[in-house]
Amino acid sequence: MEQVLQTANGMALWLFALLVVSIVVVQALMFLRMTLNFSNRFGILTPAERGIVYKTATINSIGPAIAVFFVAVTLVAMVGGPVTLMRVGVIGSAVFEFVAADQGAKAVGAELGTDSYTLEAFTASVWVMTLGGMGWLISTFFMTKSLDRAQDRMSASNPALIRAIGTATPIAIFSLLGANAAIDKSWLSNVTVATDDLIATISAAAAMILLHAAGKHRAWLREWAVGFALIGGLAAGYIASHALA
Repeated sequence: MEQVLQTANGMALWLFALLVVSIVVVQALMFLRMTLNFSNRFGILTPAERGIVYKTATINSIGPAIAVFFVAVTLVAMVGGPVTLMRVGVIGSAVFEFVAADQGAKAVGAELGTDSYTLEAFTASVWVMTLGGMGWLISTFFMTKSLDRAQDRMSASNPALIRAIGTATPIAIFSLLGANAAIDKSWLSNVTVATDDLIATISAAAAMILLHAAGKHRAWLREWAVGFALIGGLAAGYIASHALA
């Protein structure tokens, strides 16, 4: 395991990781510049509204960033800093990368964090992490334009359907993620519910709903809703895990 970490934290991998992450940063800055130019050209946002957008985006990124950070710290101890930076910096899902690394190790009969985790297992982990994340990139590359055209046609024929899809999609995504976090299932006949994770998920969802409702009278609550909900969910899950132990 020590030899694996020496290789995983080597200078060559750091150079590759920084190159990949720098491309992502450059892309983000290019999109930001294009968005600002578009907004200025058509007067979409006033300077005051733009300031609200910046503040809300910054606040809402704190909670998810903290959650990713805690998982990434564990991942660094398993596969090293460069690979963790490269994968989390591109995909942004430390949980997915952890699972992918574990599956890659198991494919060659090894286990993360043990002496059985050799350079061969590390290589398998990196391959699974990389190939597993390509689905998002490939689907985005090939489907973005077609989805945009479909949205334009639906907006012209049935605008209410677009609004309904926009509302239902994030609800479905977060419900699925919450269910996957709280329910451990191998087969339909072997379903185990993690009570503390379920309580954390329900508490976070309830906090989001309550804060959104309270935001009608105090707008700042909506800006902090995601961060407060994540903190509330983590606290509820921690308390439940100790109470049920």
